[in-house]
Amino acid sequence: MKWLALFLILLAGPASAQSGPSFDCAKANNITDRTICKDADLAKADRELVAAYKALLDKLGGAAKDHLVKEQVGWIASRNHACQLDTQGLASCLKDRYESRLANLRAFAAGPYPFIGEETLARQGKLGKITWSYDIIYPRFDGANADFSAVNTRFADAAKKAAHNATPAADARPDLEQEWSYSQTFAVDRPPGGNAVTVNLTYSGFSGGAHGFGATRCTLVDLRTGKAVGPQGVFKAGDQWLKRMTELVGADLKQQFVDKPGFDEALEPANLAKLLGQSDRYCWTGKNLQVVFNSYDVGPYAAGPYEVDISYRRLTPILRPDGPIVP
Repeated sequence: MKWLALFLILLAGPASAQSGPSFDCAKANNITDRTICKDADLAKADRELVAAYKALLDKLGGAAKDHLVKEQVGWIASRNHACQLDTQGLASCLKDRYESRLANLRAFAAGPYPFIGEETLARQGKLGKITWSYDIIYPRFDGANADFSAVNTRFADAAKKAAHNATPAADARPDLEQEWSYSQTFAVDRPPGGNAVTVNLTYSGFSGGAHGFGATRCTLVDLRTGKAVGPQGVFKAGDQWLKRMTELVGADLKQQFVDKPGFDEALEPANLAKLLGQSDRYCWTGKNLQVVFNSYDVGPYAAGPYEVDISYRRLTPILRPDGPIVP
């Protein structure tokens, strides 16, 4: 198999000095490798990523090992394709890719291997005077222990919709000089208990108008069932959890508004409870729960996003004992 041959290359020891990347720069035969060789930060990122990859590989066996190898080969191909589309920002694109992949490899190693792969949509083009591009990375769950089809369809459909929206149509004023762009990546986090992973999806872009846009959306996936889980599936039944969350989040936002004024009406219990009923603002991490409010959610665009961190110690009384989060 072709990917197996590439796997053997990946396992080969570093051919360059410690200051260079993991591969021999004398044999760099494409623009991606040559860019890495010329950039000390990229060379370091390449060494760190290969070290993390090999460390994880050494812990795995069977289907998990095969999955990781195939995904790493696919990541290299996707990296090359997407970043070579952006010849002006090649180095920046590579740095973003390395940072994201390294973080995810480390997250994969923090518990049972989660069988998460990456899918990519990347294109660029021109419509009249509009130059446009998108680079979209989204997760795919490949575990055989549960049915992940619904959550995979959810991520894939959202990515396709984002790609569609990032591609200008005839009504986008192609007679005006514009530069549209859209980028999306994801990070995996391991909340306590080992039963679930959090997919932290971050995107940003510009498609005309006064300013760009961006947001963070989180999805908790229960590895036991293959399903996406909202706060109702994490907290105990009833409405006590929502009342408690409204109290905790409201008090924290009120303090943040002193230095970064937001919308006072957003702090009204009924309005805040409505916002806290939305699953994608709950980012369950290994350390705490981060509740994310993107631009315009509770404050003006100029204020940017707001984030409320809540320790698991404060949440334990309202968590389901048999739920996906077990502090």
